[in-house]
Amino acid sequence: MKVDEAYEVISKDYDAHRNRSPYFKIIEDLTRRCFYENTQNRTFDKGLDVACGTGRNLAMFLEKCGRVQGVDYTLGMLKYAIENYRNHPKIDLAQGDVRYLPFQDETFDLVGCFKALPHVPNVGQALRELQRVTKKGGIIFAEFYSPYSFRWLLNRMKHHTEWHTVDQATSLLTVANLKVKKIYGLRTFMITEYLCYFPGAYRFFNYLENRFTNSPLNRFSGYYVVVCEK
Repeated sequence: MKVDEAYEVISKDYDAHRNRSPYFKIIEDLTRRCFYENTQNRTFDKGLDVACGTGRNLAMFLEKCGRVQGVDYTLGMLKYAIENYRNHPKIDLAQGDVRYLPFQDETFDLVGCFKALPHVPNVGQALRELQRVTKKGGIIFAEFYSPYSFRWLLNRMKHHTEWHTVDQATSLLTVANLKVKKIYGLRTFMITEYLCYFPGAYRFFNYLENRFTNSPLNRFSGYYVVVCEK
């Protein structure tokens, strides 16, 4: 199955599933922690959320940026972001491919690409595009999936997915002329989503994931976000 076809299928329940899931609450709270810890005491002119999907991360960018651009490859996902932010004066939304971003060089000073790069053929080209559209000194959040994780062991995804070790990801980022600043691991201890529904499980896993997100254990995280600077 093609990536856009897969996300067209899941788009209908995408937000509802994440809103009711304690597993995704931990994942998304850690994503926000990563974002805010690395943008504190700073404001930005223009932000870019690549693979913005239904727009779940746009609110973070709005808090930090004077203007925000959202881009997604899948129209089925993007239409929900458009519905949610149709009349917002600071947001522009468009369909686009991270490998061929329709923006001039050094347009944005804050860029995020969450849970998308592993589904892109030729991730190196995608990283070069992220680097190209980012201003010097700008921050980029790039998320990868580790093959040394419970998530890889239990992988059931039928669409294109690439798994990168931390060393492979940092090497790709270095080749793209980006400086790696910090790494945050997500889903290091949560074997499956369903475990988080057991009594007490949310507090247990939430503590572990936050306690060790910046430790060497993030090499074994199902997801990990690399914070970079151009």
